[in-house]
Order: sequence, then C-alpha cells, then structure tokens
Amino acid sequence: MTRAVFLAAGGAALATPHVLATPRGVWADVLLTREGTALLTPFTVTIVLHNVTGHVVQLVFPTADLFRIDVLRDDEPVWSSLNGHKPIPITRQIDLAPGALRLAAMIVDSTTIDRRAFAPGHYILRVAMLGTNFGTVVDKPMVFDPPATVAQALAAKPGAVITIAGEPYQDGNIPRLRDETGSIRLSHPLGLRPSGTYVVRGFLDALGDDRVFDVGRSAAAYENDATPTPAPVFTPGAPQPQRSSRALSTRPPPKP
Repeated sequence: MTRAVFLAAGGAALATPHVLATPRGVWADVLLTREGTALLTPFTVTIVLHNVTGHVVQLVFPTADLFRIDVLRDDEPVWSSLNGHKPIPITRQIDLAPGALRLAAMIVDSTTIDRRAFAPGHYILRVAMLGTNFGTVVDKPMVFDPPATVAQALAAKPGAVITIAGEPYQDGNIPRLRDETGSIRLSHPLGLRPSGTYVVRGFLDALGDDRVFDVGRSAAAYENDATPTPAPVFTPGAPQPQRSSRALSTRPPPKP
C-alpha cells in the first residue's frame, strides 16, 4: 500500500496539527509489550505522560484524538490507529499533574490496514501526540520473524504455539495447508474460498492417528494481492451503464 493510498483512506484524520513548543519537563514514554516476534502475535502499546516541572501543566488538543499510533515498514505505513477515522473537532485539555499519568493502552493485532498479516522483517512503531502545544513523537523498532515451515510444525511438541504459512486447499472435505516442505491438516477452513498464501497461528494437536494444526488466527499473507473488486454482472437486454466522459477521454481514438 502506497503512502498516497494510506492518506486517502484516513483522510483529514491523519493530518498532524500545528504544534507549538512542547513544555519543558513534560514528555511521553511508550512501552511496547510483546508476547513474541512471530507473525500474527498481538502486541500492546502503552502511553505514559511524565511531568517533572513540579506544577500542573495544561496540554491542549484540537480534536478528541490525543495521539496516533502508526506501524511503518520501509517508511510506509501499514497500520494506523486513525485509519478511516474522522476526528471530532472538540478541543480537549489535560491538566497534567506532577508525576506520571498512564494515558492509554492499545492492543494491535499485527495485521495491516487491509487485514493482511505483516511481512517478516523490521518495522518502526511510531507514537505521535496530537496536541497543539504537545507534539512529542516516539519511535520504537520492531521485528517480525519468518513463519515456520509445515515440516517444523509437524515436528513441534503438541500444544506449542507456532506460526506457519502456506497455501490452503481442500483434500476432499478436509482443509489442509501446504508449502514446499509438506502438508498439514487444519482444524477448520481459512474462510470460504481462500487463495494465495496464508499465515496461520495455532498449535499442533491430534485427531485419532492424524496430526491436526489447531487454528487460532489466520490472515492472508502480506504478499497476497488485495482482493479485487468483483466485475459487475449485466443482464442481457437490460440498459447498460454509461461510461463517464472522464473515462472516455482517457481512451485513444479508434483507428480509421
């Protein structure tokens, strides 16, 4: 997803307000709590405000949104707390007393704006305060590991939580996932008609003599194309929609 598409999706909600000088002795701390570095593993972002001035400091925010959280990959946002969100233009004020204030905690499910799994690799978690007089920005590095192979999942201890990736398919009425190392039975299908590569997080279980991967979470892999818009279905004899003049103007004239 390009930056232009991302900004268009979020609209004005993603605009950062004009920030005056941040008061001295006031800052934001960001705590990143992770259960692990595997794909589809949720993480928690906690924002704590600190005031060491010895007196109450007034922080002003132009909308109801006090902060935004972005996950960046190669400087491109893949997830944002403000995606598709329209800010409410109500001025908010925080009278920050001396000490520490736990402002917010948010759980991020490690999927992108369009609900795909993150790709393995390095990311930046960016938290920006959206105050007119408090515009602190904090960056935290993150990394996500490549998924395990099907062969590694089959060799894992039963009950051990693991993330794998592969192509889902049906073997008769049995859902399975395969990659270049093998195939494994899934506890249930990954949707109605999944296609391409999927990332699946769960654990190995047993069903009689067969080993089954008990699916906890799944999502299309990052490299999967976005789901295309279905082509319209026209009824024979029914009036056909007219092409807009803009669309017509982009087509080259027919050859004589």
